[in-house]
Amino acid sequence: MPREVTRNLLAGDATMAEENQGPITNADLAIVCRQFATLTKADINILEILETLRAQTTNALLREVLDQVQQDVEMGHTLATSFSRYPNTFSPFFITMIREGELEGDMDRVFDDLADHFETQLGGTPDARRPARAGLFDWEAAASAFQWIFIWLCALGAACAIGAGLIWYATAGPTDRIGLPGDRIPNILIFIGIILGLGVLLFTRGRRRL
Repeated sequence: MPREVTRNLLAGDATMAEENQGPITNADLAIVCRQFATLTKADINILEILETLRAQTTNALLREVLDQVQQDVEMGHTLATSFSRYPNTFSPFFITMIREGELEGDMDRVFDDLADHFETQLGGTPDARRPARAGLFDWEAAASAFQWIFIWLCALGAACAIGAGLIWYATAGPTDRIGLPGDRIPNILIFIGIILGLGVLLFTRGRRRL
């Protein structure tokens, strides 16, 4: 079945428009992201997807970028790292979303969201003459980056709090008043760590369901 999906997409090359020598547009990125999501849902591996998209795109510059990305992935780089080599084409928001998808194993949802994002920028109507504006400040990218930085800080805080509480108990001598099971400070530290850890877990699981 996955091979059939790939062949069907490649079969569309003959009916596509002439090669475009212009800049990479939001419309180009919307189409690539939507197709990437479709192929990912069909359980096709990333290298085959990149090969399919490279062969299918009519934008010469985008084809060259996808070719380089494919080579980087073949060398063992992550998809996010490979795309990040082209900051004039792929915004920080795009890279952050791809990295999130790789970490969560949810690439189809991420690429669907990115396709929606680019289509929204076009007002829902693909316009091949409108170039992608990766260089402008992206509030969505900033919000997404801040969100994940905050989550990682919470996870780090949870680990530190639990670790400090356990060390408190472990290093207390048998005659010390501190470090007893009923002592409030280590108990509070461990409690805070558990709450932060549960918050991080619930947030990440919730993101997977979106």
